[in-house]
Amino acid sequence: MKRWNIASIFFLGLDGRQRPVNFEPGVNIITGASGTGKSALIKAIDYCLGSSRCELPAYVRKRSIAVGVKWVAGEDEMIVGRLIPEMGKGTSYHMFASSGRNLPSPTTIEEFEGPTTLNAAKAFLERAFGIGDLPGEADAWGKTRGRATVRHVTPYMFVTKEVIYSEQVLLHGLEQADEAPDIIATMPYFLRATDEASALNERRLRQLQRMLELEERRARTRATAASVFRERAFSLLAEAERLEMTDSVPAGTSDAVLLDRLNSLGQDPVKAKVVPSEGQLAELHRQRKALLVDLGEVRRQAAATQTVIEEVSGFEGTVRKQREKLMLVSHLKLDAVGHICPVCDQPSEAGVSAVEALRETLSKVSGESAAVERVKPRLIDYDGTLQSKRITINDEIKRVDDNIRTWLRQSEDARTFASLAHLRAHLLGRVSFFIETMNDERRPGGRDLSILKSQIRELEGLVDRDARIVRLRRAERKISQYATEAFSNLPTIEPCVGSELDFSSSEPEIAVVEADSSVVLQMTDVGSDQNYLAIHIALSFALQHFLGEVGSPVPGVLVFDQISRPYFPAKGEEQHDERTIESSEDEEEDEDITAMRRHVDFLFAEAARRPDLQVILIEHAYFADDSRYVAATRERWTHASGRGLVPNNWPMRPVN
Repeated sequence: MKRWNIASIFFLGLDGRQRPVNFEPGVNIITGASGTGKSALIKAIDYCLGSSRCELPAYVRKRSIAVGVKWVAGEDEMIVGRLIPEMGKGTSYHMFASSGRNLPSPTTIEEFEGPTTLNAAKAFLERAFGIGDLPGEADAWGKTRGRATVRHVTPYMFVTKEVIYSEQVLLHGLEQADEAPDIIATMPYFLRATDEASALNERRLRQLQRMLELEERRARTRATAASVFRERAFSLLAEAERLEMTDSVPAGTSDAVLLDRLNSLGQDPVKAKVVPSEGQLAELHRQRKALLVDLGEVRRQAAATQTVIEEVSGFEGTVRKQREKLMLVSHLKLDAVGHICPVCDQPSEAGVSAVEALRETLSKVSGESAAVERVKPRLIDYDGTLQSKRITINDEIKRVDDNIRTWLRQSEDARTFASLAHLRAHLLGRVSFFIETMNDERRPGGRDLSILKSQIRELEGLVDRDARIVRLRRAERKISQYATEAFSNLPTIEPCVGSELDFSSSEPEIAVVEADSSVVLQMTDVGSDQNYLAIHIALSFALQHFLGEVGSPVPGVLVFDQISRPYFPAKGEEQHDERTIESSEDEEEDEDITAMRRHVDFLFAEAARRPDLQVILIEHAYFADDSRYVAATRERWTHASGRGLVPNNWPMRPVN
């Protein structure tokens, strides 16, 4: 099968002006000064492959109205064109697509055949290239993930300045976060690790898995909505109860009953409710004032009672101690005291008087102790009664305060809505809005998850993931083999000299295996722009070698944007002219120029080995002493010639 190559890239200007850049099979070289539009050739090809934005430079857009690419595969030809948007506009969706043999390149927009839309043009290219990946369903954002399209062939065609000697970006497009996932997902298809039937089953499986995830998320959302529904419904019904529009609702009421109760609020007649008057508020304040007076009196009595109890307790202790002392008299046997002194046997009344005094004192103390024992329990009981009365008065004050707050709240509601009828009408409006919105949110999902899970299990049985993995590993091994062969013919420095390359499509990534130690190095470990350049060139040719070998629907085109960048880096923003290189017998050649010659030799050798592979080299360097290089140079845009991608004498587009 012949692979598609590019016959020409052409730009159209005003007044029927056309600027073609023609190419041949094999190696094609475009050289020239910086700022002449060399790199814009890649952007022109990409734009005509259906890119979402026009990234052509401003000076091209100001002088050109359309761009086209003529493709050729044997005798088959096709022309794909696209309008160039004016400055300030991102893109154009007007394209042209035609196929046949011996197609003439248009010189005006009117001469373009097959006017079409952007999506239709991409579908046209996919059919022409043979991209038979079957379409899938779009996700929630309208984008189909994992479907191979014409946009996914560019990583295998373009080695741009962002990639040419990058240590982080392996393929064109992987540096863009929105494109990288699709490039990785479609790589097994382009590497022929899967066919259309398997791709369809895998895609359908992914779609159903995403659908299951979405339905489960919706189910969780519905469960959350049900919780919100109950919470809001109980709140509205509680408010309706306060307005005497319904009875109390038990906590375990079902959703259906809650909804019926809400729907019935506006159907049942409601009893009129009188808004509290100012006299009611005055009476409540009077009651509160009286209760506060009573509470103050009770607190005063309780305080006095506590004082008396404390004094009685102190008196009780004193009396007890005196009584204990006087109880000693019982040991003196006062009844035996006579009227005669026991010393002198003379008559004496002193003992009798003392005995009488002691008896009288003991009797008095005993009486006081008995009185204390009778009074103290009564005082304690009275204090308890006062405490209970204080609690009762406090509860009554709280009740009156609640009534005052209720009156104030109802009065405020009455002032806001003018009447209780307005309050109820306002509540009914909120209830109606709530029912309408919650019915939308609680609408059933309509899909049985058990059926969806059964379909997923059935597809999982049809998808032979093991065979796909085996084919993918085989492709990776062959690409690694081809890349290693190419790498050995390119100029490198340590640690890459004589090393092998190991390619993996899962990231994708490439590792360097040192020749002697077998140490595995990642891209960031090789540490030289010259090594990075060699890795990218080797991998790009290895991929194209394998893609052509397995008949992958990728055009046989490789475009390199200045492989001399690591050897002749630009300094600052100054525009540099083409660098002409000629060998001299008198001077030893610079090692960077020698390395560049090896790259050039490699390009011509690979193109000769693979006639269906077209190489387009955009370069700053011109090897005037290499006859192959000179013969393959299609355009030279030097400062001296004044030439460039778009002639400077083309008229400017009018500004709208």
